[in-house]
Amino acid sequence: MKKYIVLVMVLVFLLSFGVEPVLAQMYGNEQQRQQMGERGKASDMMEYGNTVRNQKDMRGMGFMHSAGNAYGEYVTFTIDSQTGAVLNYGVMGNALFNISIVNFNYKSSSSQGSITRVSNTDGSTILQLHDNPAAVINILTNKSITVMFTLAEGVTATKEDNLIRIESGNVAGYIAGTGAVSSSVSGSQVRVDAPSNSAVVFRASPVNMPIYNNLHQMFSQEIARNRMGMEVAIGRNRSYSAINYSARLQLRVQEMDQDRIRLQINATEPAGKIIAVNLDNTSLVLRERDRLRIHYDGQPLQCVDDPNLVFNATDRPVCWISPIQDRVRAQLMIHIPNYSEHTIDILVEPETTATPTLTAPVVPTNTTVKPAETQKTPGFGVTVSLIGLFAWVILARRRNN
Repeated sequence: MKKYIVLVMVLVFLLSFGVEPVLAQMYGNEQQRQQMGERGKASDMMEYGNTVRNQKDMRGMGFMHSAGNAYGEYVTFTIDSQTGAVLNYGVMGNALFNISIVNFNYKSSSSQGSITRVSNTDGSTILQLHDNPAAVINILTNKSITVMFTLAEGVTATKEDNLIRIESGNVAGYIAGTGAVSSSVSGSQVRVDAPSNSAVVFRASPVNMPIYNNLHQMFSQEIARNRMGMEVAIGRNRSYSAINYSARLQLRVQEMDQDRIRLQINATEPAGKIIAVNLDNTSLVLRERDRLRIHYDGQPLQCVDDPNLVFNATDRPVCWISPIQDRVRAQLMIHIPNYSEHTIDILVEPETTATPTLTAPVVPTNTTVKPAETQKTPGFGVTVSLIGLFAWVILARRRNN
């Protein structure tokens, strides 16, 4: 009889307090985690996050939050409730760094889908963390700031021209800045000084794709040159993450089915001419004899073999598609020569489809370039509210006030 009473008491406890605190006890409390190494924190957070997300049937990009901790499909971290610092930032269980902004008067943090925002009291600086394969972080500011990255154990930082290369395990990425941003490395500290109306960006080589020579270093260089317009990651369970590198670029996902993704873009400025797409999407089905095609304003584009031709393109639309992995994963880049409103179709077509040719060669503009949120969107027929755009609008309004 006593055994039954004990069992009943255990069941009542579990029903009263839920499963999550029990899991937290299994993986250790916060004090215990603080005593572990940095790599242990990141890997444990990823493991614990995967367990909780699976229990709640959360699949695809997007953060789940608990007690100040953020658990994404790719990214995990903790927000310090007093300072707003980002602690134990990790990608796929690899610890990278802590992030703090000098004299940052922390106000609040909020999350929506695949993005978490951290802002200060006067709204002059906004830090945005994205859950996507490139683990993008962008810090937007309308006043001069100093950003400190404190590296986790075993992480290396190397100065490469105007970039800082970060490496940890299988994860490699770059810290870049737009405008007259300066950076330096001293031991385990990376310091970035950013002037007003600039941005500090961290972007990793997408962890769901193989590394293509110096492609992602060049990608970060293009961010610093204000030539990257937008990066869109489309993932499992119709989840997506949209990162706006150009303030006035707008994008709408019009359509998505098993053989077509249609994007509509519009912009009011010439900057940010390259659109990047990370495609890891089980609903776009590539059969054995199929291949991906890009149509631009209803006309098929000949995609080039060398991504340099996209980075250096001038007056013609140009596209590049990486080798397709497992019939569902690929990286795409498209150069948009002039902005108004354009339609981009990513299509699955038979291999027998005729291949168009460019009517003129692409002329490089810079021969010195070195070669190489999550929301479920039924039908993808809704407008993607671009995070970077609204952040810049908020900052501009506060600056005008």
